[in-house]
Amino acid sequence: MKDHTEYADSLALYAMDALDNERERAELRQHLGSCGECRRELEALRSDVALLALSAAGPQPPQRSRERLMQAIAAEPHHVHKVKTRFVLGRLQPHWLRVAPTVVTVLVLIACVALVRENLRLRTTRDRLAHELMQQNSEFALAHEVMQMMQDPSLPRMTLVSAKTAPQPQIKTIYQPRKGHVLLMANNLPQLPDDKVYELWLMPSSGAAPMPAGTFSPDQKGSVLMLHAMEDGAVEAKAFAVTIEPRGGSRAPTMPIQFAPAG
Repeated sequence: MKDHTEYADSLALYAMDALDNERERAELRQHLGSCGECRRELEALRSDVALLALSAAGPQPPQRSRERLMQAIAAEPHHVHKVKTRFVLGRLQPHWLRVAPTVVTVLVLIACVALVRENLRLRTTRDRLAHELMQQNSEFALAHEVMQMMQDPSLPRMTLVSAKTAPQPQIKTIYQPRKGHVLLMANNLPQLPDDKVYELWLMPSSGAAPMPAGTFSPDQKGSVLMLHAMEDGAVEAKAFAVTIEPRGGSRAPTMPIQFAPAG
């Protein structure tokens, strides 16, 4: 059976969980089960290891234990991951750290351009809709005002004609067959030479020749008001016509007829 001193190195490694030999571990555990002194020594070593983890300096382990620990560490496989680096600003940096700011900047610029374009599109749409709404409101207000004006009988109504177009001549006759009286009213008649006059003719219903019904000349405004009594008394009239005749009148109309019944 081993002496206590022979377990000293194994106890130190066991306390640091660095005893890799399974046979030695099993043998040490069996010895600890029957040796109280070694158990107390193990507890003391574990306390020292704990203090060592909390301080920069700790108890010096036995030299053989230190050598066996270093051998165990050296025997552990080491996997070295190579990282491509570049010398940037006097220090080594991974390649992706060098290009990452550029990539982020490009992405931010793309996002900003997209946002600006979307903002411009929305502004254009907003302005177009606002213009259409304003135009529709204006058209609605105009239509509403037109309806109100057309339905309001109290508003004055006027008919305008072209100021450059001469007013059209117009002659109206009113005939009283029982008395044979003719009332003539004329407006806007053209002026005639001094040796000419207008003459009114009655067209008998019987189909007889036209009968003279008075001569007249318009005033400076082209207006005429004449009441004429037929020489033959009451005659049924079919129509009236006006010609231009020599001053003093004629017994038969001189063609062409200047004014005839409308229609």
